[in-house]
Amino acid sequence: MIGLLPRRMPTYFLLVLVAVPPLAHTQSEPSIGDIQILRNPRESVAVFPRVSPVDKSGALVGRDDLPQQVKQALENLRRLAGRVGISPAHFVTLTLYVKEKSAGDSLEKIARESFSDWSPSTTLVEAKELRVAGALVEVEAVAIVRPPKSSR
Repeated sequence: MIGLLPRRMPTYFLLVLVAVPPLAHTQSEPSIGDIQILRNPRESVAVFPRVSPVDKSGALVGRDDLPQQVKQALENLRRLAGRVGISPAHFVTLTLYVKEKSAGDSLEKIARESFSDWSPSTTLVEAKELRVAGALVEVEAVAIVRPPKSSR
C-alpha cells in the first residue's frame, strides 16, 4: 500500500518529560509533588500537579489551619520550581483545590501575597478528595519558560 503525503507538511515535535526533582525521593525528603515539562523549540511548559502542604519530613502542616496549609503548599511549589530553574515570574496559572470553597477570597489573597513579584491567574476548585489525608488544600500550577535568545 502506498501512502501519499503532502509535499510540505510541517512537523512539530513536542517532547514530554516527567521531571522528578533529584532530591524529592531521597530518604531525607519525601515527594511533595511532581513536575511535568513539555518542551518545544520556542518554549517549555512546566505543570506542577497537586502540590501538597507537607513539610520536609512528609508530615501535614497545620492540620486544621487552611491559611497555613496554603502557605506551605505555595512554599513547596516555589521549592520544586527552583530545582528546575523556574522562578515565580514564570507562573501563569495557579489552581487551588480546596475541601470547602467558603474561604475563597482569603486564599486568593494569600496566593497573591506569595507571588508578590508576579500575579498569575488564580482559580479555586472544590474537591472532595485530596492526595494527603487531612489536607484542606492542594496547589496546581503552570509555568511557561522561554529559552534565552542566542546571540549571533
